[in-house]
Amino acid sequence: MKKDFKIINKMRKKYLFIVYCLLFLSFPLQACGEKNERAGTSESFVDQQVRSFVRSVWMWGSVLSNEPIQSVIDKLYACHINQVFLLVKGTSGTKTSEDKLKEFVRKAHKAKIEVHFWYIVNSDKLYIDANPNACIYHCPKPPENSRSYPVNDERVNLLYPGYKEYVLENIRYYLKNFECDGVHLDYIRYSHFVYSFDTHSLKKAATAGCDTIRLLNLFNTEANYTKYATNNGFLDLYKSKDENVVKWIEMRKNVLSDYMQSIKNIIAQLRPGILLSAAFMPEGVTDVDYSDVFYAQNYASHSNFLGMISPMSYFKSYEEPTNWLQKISQEAQKKVNDSCKIYTAIQTFGGVTPQQVDEQIQYYYKGGADGMVIFRYGTTTEDSWDVIQEWDEK
Repeated sequence: MKKDFKIINKMRKKYLFIVYCLLFLSFPLQACGEKNERAGTSESFVDQQVRSFVRSVWMWGSVLSNEPIQSVIDKLYACHINQVFLLVKGTSGTKTSEDKLKEFVRKAHKAKIEVHFWYIVNSDKLYIDANPNACIYHCPKPPENSRSYPVNDERVNLLYPGYKEYVLENIRYYLKNFECDGVHLDYIRYSHFVYSFDTHSLKKAATAGCDTIRLLNLFNTEANYTKYATNNGFLDLYKSKDENVVKWIEMRKNVLSDYMQSIKNIIAQLRPGILLSAAFMPEGVTDVDYSDVFYAQNYASHSNFLGMISPMSYFKSYEEPTNWLQKISQEAQKKVNDSCKIYTAIQTFGGVTPQQVDEQIQYYYKGGADGMVIFRYGTTTEDSWDVIQEWDEK
């Protein structure tokens, strides 16, 4: 199967070569001869056209310690990757080595590859270890818990005093010390509507006019918990415009907006012009109410703070066909404002085949998105890299 697929790709490559040769004859010779600064080599007209649309990849910071950095750059360049979303702070809270970051950024820029710093917002084990009261709280869950109770993992309460400033200080550090091309926010969301029932969130919602006692009473019995939390009762209340549920959800959406606006302000102060982007759950494209309630992510309102949103359209994880990416690409663009681009995520993990990678790229492109982002560098097989390298605009 793999062998047949590679043969097909080689045939396609030969066909594209012939087409490009014909195109080449219609352009002045100097188009091919212009000197490229990448590694001091000249880049052909064909290569320039291949790189004309955005090919991005998410990459863990650990890659910089596990592989020679120049080898990573060479591979990215060979596969026509022109943007990297490099993880600089993950869920553990540890930061990628400063020396490794500087070396990677320097060498990537030499190859004309942009480097955007990928930052996990709502999870930070180091911060939780130092501030155990910053944990998130689950709503009441009878009969075991008649009150809201703490969840002890790496997730952080976004309203915990001092946490937002901690995030902003980290962003300042990256902007002051590295020549990154953008800040890419991930986990800029709530993980479920049953979380965030802590005193800080309840107080903020009450200030906005939400009857938090009534809200908590939705979960005051085992039967109510089943109705509103396990089943779709809470979501149904939001859809029917229940005043208190709407105010609760709006409070959570505003918390995310506040983080985005604050980070945007810091970028404007320290590195004006670089991109602020984010990875969003795909439900915000297909079911806005669901996304509002579960994640507090809203493509329309939050695109006002972002220059790019990447819907995490992992078709296999969602048990969808590969052509789902065309729908996600098309519908996402309708929801964001004109200044916010859409880069559709391409799944390469979880046993995705090279054929499926090829199909995803075709469907994202048919959907008209502004670019693609591969998830991720470390899970992409060599055969899939071959597909990415050989794929062209159709």
